[in-house]
Amino acid sequence: MKLFHGVFLSALLASSIAVGEENKTTNVPPDPFGDLEHSPKAPDYTMEVDRSRGTFSIDAEDGNYTPGSHFANWLWTLNTERWGNYSVGLVYESKRPKLGVQVKVGNDVLKGYAPRTNALKQEDPMILGTAYIEEKGEHPLMLLTGGLSNDDSFRVHGVRFSPAPESEPHGQSIDGSIELAAKSATTYAENMRYEPKEEKNCLGFWTAQEDWAEWVFEISDPGEFELSVFYGCGTGNEGSEVSVLINDQTKEFKVEDTGGFQEWKEVKLGTVELSVAGENKVALVPKTKAAKAVMDIQKVTLTPVQ
Repeated sequence: MKLFHGVFLSALLASSIAVGEENKTTNVPPDPFGDLEHSPKAPDYTMEVDRSRGTFSIDAEDGNYTPGSHFANWLWTLNTERWGNYSVGLVYESKRPKLGVQVKVGNDVLKGYAPRTNALKQEDPMILGTAYIEEKGEHPLMLLTGGLSNDDSFRVHGVRFSPAPESEPHGQSIDGSIELAAKSATTYAENMRYEPKEEKNCLGFWTAQEDWAEWVFEISDPGEFELSVFYGCGTGNEGSEVSVLINDQTKEFKVEDTGGFQEWKEVKLGTVELSVAGENKVALVPKTKAAKAVMDIQKVTLTPVQ
């Protein structure tokens, strides 16, 4: 009888294990994010680019700090080398949960709450928004904080300015084409910038070979596109060589005399493949500068191949 009872329990246990393996039962709850798919990302440039170019900072030690009972004020004189649109970021370290901050530069007032920082990221600025600097030279820069901001609980290190586009690029048109206007480029530059005058409306002052421009844009319908650059170049300035980076693809052209810096010429650079919906990038990077200026840029276009 004992032998039968042991055989029965062994068979029951084996049957339970087999059923469990078949049904793959587990006490671990299912992963609620298991069905999420990672969105594909467009590949990056194969050429190294300098996204720090055109960025500058103003340090706390160069400013005047005035503490108050409920607020504190910082005042600097900002000396800029070029006009244009900039992202404005506060560099600080804080042990407080948050502190209200307000930056005024030119006619722009930017507000936000500065959260607690950690040691790994305290050198990264908190971006408050963008400010437009209308002309080069000296400008007052003011920072108002909702409490003391020069002690161990909250310490300002400075304000950082990074190039920003003057407008967002238009999305892909209903016919599939993409037009990247000059004013929607980010100009990583010390001289080159967007020129807003109606008769210009272009990227100009491209007098430094190290300056470059980038467009970041969204597409909804990937595919093969014809790439064109519309540029102008004055007599005697022709001959510069330029790389056009489109994600991980590269095209090149040599600048020709168009009869004037705002006399636009279209150069067709062949086809490129944009295989990923979402964010894509195009950049213009000079390889050489033959004379005083590289060129002026009106726009870059991508036209679907039929």
